Amino acid sequence: MKKSLLIISFLSVGAFVLSCSNEAYFTIGTSWVDTNMKLVYIDSCRARVSTVRIDSTPTYNQGTILVGKYKDVNTINGSTLTGTIKAASYIEISNPLVSISTNLDNNVFDSLVIQMRFNGFYMGDTVNNKMHLFVHRLTERIKQDVVVGKEVYCNTTSFAYDKSKPLAEAVFPIRPSDSTSNKVIDGGIIIEPVRIRLSDDLGQDFFDKIANKADEFDSNEKFLDYFNGLVFVAGDDVGTIAGFKADTSFKINLYYHVQEEFKTEKVITFSINSINQFNNITTDRSETNLLNEKFIDNEIESHQTGNQAFISAGDGLYAKIEFPDLHDILLTSTYGIVEQAILEIRPVYGTYQKYTPLPSNLSIAATNISGEAEAALTNSQGQSQSGNLKIDPQFWDNTLYSFDVTAFVQDQMLAPADQKMFLTLRFSSNDMQKSTQRLVIGDNDHSIDAGNVTYYNRIKLKLYYNMYNEKN
Repeated sequence: MKKSLLIISFLSVGAFVLSCSNEAYFTIGTSWVDTNMKLVYIDSCRARVSTVRIDSTPTYNQGTILVGKYKDVNTINGSTLTGTIKAASYIEISNPLVSISTNLDNNVFDSLVIQMRFNGFYMGDTVNNKMHLFVHRLTERIKQDVVVGKEVYCNTTSFAYDKSKPLAEAVFPIRPSDSTSNKVIDGGIIIEPVRIRLSDDLGQDFFDKIANKADEFDSNEKFLDYFNGLVFVAGDDVGTIAGFKADTSFKINLYYHVQEEFKTEKVITFSINSINQFNNITTDRSETNLLNEKFIDNEIESHQTGNQAFISAGDGLYAKIEFPDLHDILLTSTYGIVEQAILEIRPVYGTYQKYTPLPSNLSIAATNISGEAEAALTNSQGQSQSGNLKIDPQFWDNTLYSFDVTAFVQDQMLAPADQKMFLTLRFSSNDMQKSTQRLVIGDNDHSIDAGNVTYYNRIKLKLYYNMYNEKN
């Protein structure tokens, strides 16, 4: 039979689909071919879900400074999810005098001040928590790691710093607004840049060396040998991770004035070297189901983690999804075609709230059994997919991401065993490298009790399948 006789407009599906077990029989082309056709809706195809960890995630040159700490828990039952996440940021500063000449005769040093702006990212309660930030001086230069011919800094990278005496300690409110132009937010609060005064001893040393035209300021290389850079570390009392801009808005200003009758304030600005700025992100998983010894080949199945799978940016977790029973559908008819396949991913209730919002975009890809080759899945119009997040504040089981996986399912139903593929669900490369976002999803058996209500939040593959058998 020609395939053209089998294609039915998806707009007609609703007229024939009754349930996952009910079927609608009809006959087409009877004057040419004697064939019965039935259209079936199936939503009971089992998914095998697991969490996969990767060794490291590049976090450099993303224009983002991440600092803070957050303990990731489910607000319904108090269970620890991905663990306690910590973020610190390493920063290299450029010599401001490479291209300019400054005469500081008869001038007096005033202060050395960091100025930086929030970038809008946060994880955790920003109202009841403040940022307690320490600034330390690096005691070694930031050296690039070479991985497969590429120079990178990852979430696992760190360098030595002087822990005995910080250059600065500051406590300030967390105002996670993209405040490029002092944007006014709730309550009419104007978000000014964060300003942190560094050690006067360091500032005076900078000033004296510039005034005396010391060798340390002859070139950028000499400067970096003298001043290796900074690391931002949050205090143990911090309960939130916040993001700041690592771009031209980040400045270290050396303020001084001319010693005259009327004080004239002047400034020398040190800028950030964004290529050599990166975030160190670590997670303590000791109170979670994601213990190292449970992973087999860096993978742990969802039935070992509370019927949940985890996607985490920064420290690198993603979800792996397989459909081992797809071939069984072929056994139900002589011929058939999948008209459409929709994958629904449901976030676990209690894992997202105002201070840990659901990510707006997810990335889905088909990956071969070796886990090396990936191909992003597009929809029927050939467009990239981001999950089409739908939030239902009344019925939380209806909060979901949806993906068109028709082409993937069609290929996998006919693929031989050695060409099988699985789906990977993760954050976009941009979010993976510049945030600590995370998402918790339920597998086929997931449920959670919230008082008198049980939420299931289960993954679902919805198949619209045309079956037809030739009559004898």
